[in-house]
Order: sequence, then structure tokens, then C-alpha cells
Amino acid sequence: MAASAAALGSGAPRAATRATAQHDAPRVVVLDWGLAETLLALGVVPAGVAEIGDYNANVVTPRVPPGVPDVGLRLAPSLEWLAQLAPDLILINSSQESQRDMLERIAPVRAFAVYTDAGAPYLRAASVTRELGALCRREAAAQALIAQTAQALAANRARLAAAVAPARPLYLIRFFDARHVGVYGARSLFQDVLDTLGLANAWRGPTDYWGIGVAPLEALAAAPDASMLYFDPLPQDVARTLASNRLWRALPPVAHDRVAALPPFWGFGMLPSARRFGDAITRTLLAASASATHATGIAHS
Repeated sequence: MAASAAALGSGAPRAATRATAQHDAPRVVVLDWGLAETLLALGVVPAGVAEIGDYNANVVTPRVPPGVPDVGLRLAPSLEWLAQLAPDLILINSSQESQRDMLERIAPVRAFAVYTDAGAPYLRAASVTRELGALCRREAAAQALIAQTAQALAANRARLAAAVAPARPLYLIRFFDARHVGVYGARSLFQDVLDTLGLANAWRGPTDYWGIGVAPLEALAAAPDASMLYFDPLPQDVARTLASNRLWRALPPVAHDRVAALPPFWGFGMLPSARRFGDAITRTLLAASASATHATGIAHS
């Protein structure tokens, strides 16, 4: 505690008095993974990122480059380490505001709201991308990221419309345990991507402001014509027992072989996550459509 207090005492004046040349990007520490993936996509390497190992496992790409300091937990970063790094700014999301007072003893704090009760995280992510571009003097890169993401989603929508008709509604789930799942719906980034791709979400239940609802497995029988996509990695106990889980096997999408796995995703990301999810779900649905067409051809031959 004494060391932390000393570091805080020395770090605050440095952060307050350090001047950054107008043509240089500020040195930023990032405690939110959506902000981190966006900065990296803009070509900005942060001075520090929280939970880098878990970021690389869940967000996957863009990866945090080797050598970037890990500043600890997103909700409990190492204050001593932050003070030693002496960043120009600390970037957080709006749900991390409870840390502001302590963090501002080290450096000015900027909070960004992407996930809110109002929803529309895709549009908010685009707006925050512009803010980050202006903040880090990467305005052109920010505009390019916004445009390229929109173009990629539009191209995927056209590919799906041409090859997958009619598209079934989809459940997007993440397993919590063998009987309970998180279901992505309204106010999620994934819902915005589904809408942009012209795909229907089978989940009509409530969601929190992150866009995820909690449901027992049996609730997923409410839309018997739906397909099911679940995110890897599965919890160890689920992976071990899923094939023999009678409740899972009885669900219509599973019983009729309309289920597939998606690679790891961070469910609360920004534009890089939106584009990667759009690419992944398009590949998965096109592969399923091709497989079904092949099977039908075999059956009719």
C-alpha cells in the first residue's frame, strides 16, 4: 500500500505536467477491450492494456503486440504499474466509471459509451471510432475503418441473399453451464450485425444493456424452425457432457442438425468485432447451405 501511495503521488504530477506535441498521438492505457481492438485497428499501439492474455484469447484479432505492458484487471488495474507507465490518458468504457476518481490521480480519464440502455452499439461504435481517431490523430484511419466495416457487411449480406434462401431465424448462444445459456438479442452488437446482414434473431426474450439474456436450455425450443449457433470455447463441463445432454439433443435445431459452432468472440466489442462476426457467420451459413444442398442432391439421386 505504501508503494502504491508513493507511486500515485509521483505519477499524478507527471501526468498533469507532461506536454504532448500537437503532431504526436497521446500515450494511452486502455482498460476496455472494445476500445483496445479499435485503437489497434487504427494503427495505434497502446502504452498498456488490461488482461492481455484473455484479450488475445477472446477478441482474437487484432492482437496486442508483444511488449505492450499488461496493467492488470479491467476492473482492478495495478495502480502502481499505471503510475510507472505515466500515460497521457486512461481510456475506459462507461460501465467502469466507478474507477475514475482513483485513476485520475494518475492521468486524465476518458470514458466512452458504446453499450447503453438505448442500444444501437454498432452506430455508437462508429461514433466512438471517430472520437478515437480524432483523439489519436488517426482521423483518416478511423473513417477507413468505418467504411471498410460497412462495405464488408454489405458484401456478406449480398452473398447470403444469393445463396441462403430462405434464411431461418437464428439463436446465438454462449453456454454458462450444462443447463443455462446466454442468448444474444436486442441491444447487442451481434443483433446489429444480424440486422445488417438481413438475418432474423429467434430470441425475443429480454436482454440487459449489453444485449444478452440468460435462459434455460428448454427456452430455446420456443422457435422450432430456428437454427442454433453457439460460441466456442465451451466450459469444460459442458464440452465433456454436451453430446450426451438429453435436453440439448431434444432441442429442434439440434435434433434436425441445424446447429454449428462459431469461433471465440468478445461479445461486447466494436467495429473490428462486428466485421469479424459478420465474416464468420456468413462463412458458417454458406457452408451449412452448401452441405444441405449436397445432401438434398444425394437424396434425390
